[in-house]
Amino acid sequence: MVQTTEIKEKPYIHDYGARLSEGVSYLKESQTLIWVDIFLSEIHFVTNIDDPKSSHRVVKINYDNYIGEYPCDKDLPERVGVVFPVDSASGLKDVFFASKYGVGRLSLDTAQWKYEVLFSSCEQTKNKDWKRLRSNDGNVAPNGDIYVGVMLDFHIDMDRDSEPEGCFLRVNLKKRNVDLVMDGVHIPNAINWNPTKDTIFLTDSLRFKIWTAPYDSHSGLPALAQKKSFVEFKPLNSECSDPEPDGSCIDPRNGNLYNAVFSSHKVQLFDSQGSLQSNLLFPDTPNVTCCCLGPAGDLFVTTASLDVLHGVKTSGPSGALFRVPAALIAGSGDVPSSKRNPAF
Repeated sequence: MVQTTEIKEKPYIHDYGARLSEGVSYLKESQTLIWVDIFLSEIHFVTNIDDPKSSHRVVKINYDNYIGEYPCDKDLPERVGVVFPVDSASGLKDVFFASKYGVGRLSLDTAQWKYEVLFSSCEQTKNKDWKRLRSNDGNVAPNGDIYVGVMLDFHIDMDRDSEPEGCFLRVNLKKRNVDLVMDGVHIPNAINWNPTKDTIFLTDSLRFKIWTAPYDSHSGLPALAQKKSFVEFKPLNSECSDPEPDGSCIDPRNGNLYNAVFSSHKVQLFDSQGSLQSNLLFPDTPNVTCCCLGPAGDLFVTTASLDVLHGVKTSGPSGALFRVPAALIAGSGDVPSSKRNPAF
């Protein structure tokens, strides 16, 4: 019997103007929690995890704080899909992030940024119109490469019957090159690796599934010809018409996977074989977007506004972050950072 636990905790932190809070990550060395608002193109972080309100800071990413001449179209707003922080015990000073047109680097000392590499430099995707696209979720591979999903931006209506324009990309910051990993995905989402680093997990939201494939940690390449379905979300969420798997994390202590399921009110816990173990239910917050494990094994969960595009404010907690006590989830003991530092 799958257990369902209703989360009754009040929001951990709630910015009432939030639209699409996503990509939450715990940085153990600097004791920082960091996340993004994709729609508003903001990077949020707190440096005192037990007192988020007093240490909450926001950096807006746009062409006004760009270093030098902005190389892209100023008629379209920037987006920040996911962050790849450079964590250290001396504090968080630099954050790489996947934005609308590529991977940028933000200095927290100056709050200025610059593109390090543009997605348009990828030889295998020359047919794509990058004005139509934006970054979504991503992660850092065991070898330090950046993996990121790219999908249609908010100003483009998605036709599910049309040819998907989204894809998964791999970015090597040292070489400043971009390679295509997997094409033809409407909404590429969370990317993870198992604790033994020999399997990659790729989330395909509008196919309502997570794929797995063998991953070679020496070459840094996944064997996608051998990919197989790990979890199918529709049969497990029959009460929901569109149970899209969104952001997720894998517990390094036991290989369990925690997956936010957009529009379902739920984070679902799967064991390392893809079997559903339990549900965490957020009764007043349908649009659960992402999660990560943090200090003492607590689970941090981001949510989105009920109206991402128009930002209609409500009295409820949609858009807030939640902190779920470790006692309510599987696993025990401390955890490392939820993301590796990128190689650069």
